[in-house]
Amino acid sequence: MTAVTAALSADRPGRLDLSQWAAEAVLLDLDGTLINTLDEFDVALAHMLRGMGLPPVAKDEIARIIGKGSEHLVRSVLALALGRAGRANDAAAVEARFADAMARYYAGYGEVDGQLATVFPGALDGLRVLHGKGIPMAVVTNKPLRLAEPLLATKGLAPWVQFLYGGDSFEKRKPDPYPLLKACERLGSSPARTLMIGDSSNDALAARAAGCPVVLMRYGFNHGLPIETVDADGYFDSIDAIARQLPARPPAGAKPGQP
Repeated sequence: MTAVTAALSADRPGRLDLSQWAAEAVLLDLDGTLINTLDEFDVALAHMLRGMGLPPVAKDEIARIIGKGSEHLVRSVLALALGRAGRANDAAAVEARFADAMARYYAGYGEVDGQLATVFPGALDGLRVLHGKGIPMAVVTNKPLRLAEPLLATKGLAPWVQFLYGGDSFEKRKPDPYPLLKACERLGSSPARTLMIGDSSNDALAARAAGCPVVLMRYGFNHGLPIETVDADGYFDSIDAIARQLPARPPAGAKPGQP
């Protein structure tokens, strides 16, 4: 049982009482947690498929695939489109066209990165509140750095976080715990006192394996599945709501829970 799980309020199942829990740091996912990027994925993938002479894939189908990194997204969408075009779409066929698809995807995304995305309500306010409470933050996403860094900056969120790790920052990505553990190490926080905020099973699995408590946003993607079916320490409607519950970070040397 994590420290956050122990703080669960019995009269509010599925929600957290964080008011007595001292967070040393907060890690945040990007797509589906801080920023709604579905329209940008849709445009970039449409650009990719159009350039390859393949039929489009619906936006709701894309939403169910998002979350496991750009390479997984491109491979999955390419396989769907090839199949609908009546062409071979097994792993070998997809791999044969993957490099071309990836280049077209990046080109398409580069044209709209940050332009169609919107910051989720309460996300920016939540970052401001956490910053004001002295709680350091970092973003850990499966999105490649070449797309994630401009997006975070364009939407005005970069100044509030210490750093960003992308899907290509390490050899391993979520749901592997490695990026979270490296983020904790860099922030100087213990995993048990580092709260992960995400929107999918990938975020929850990575946090569980790293030993971090995790809460999930109800508005995210989660591969098209109901978020409350995912094992987590709580489910929230805004990052601002989480931030306002957390107490200010204790001064250096204070014991957890001390004012």
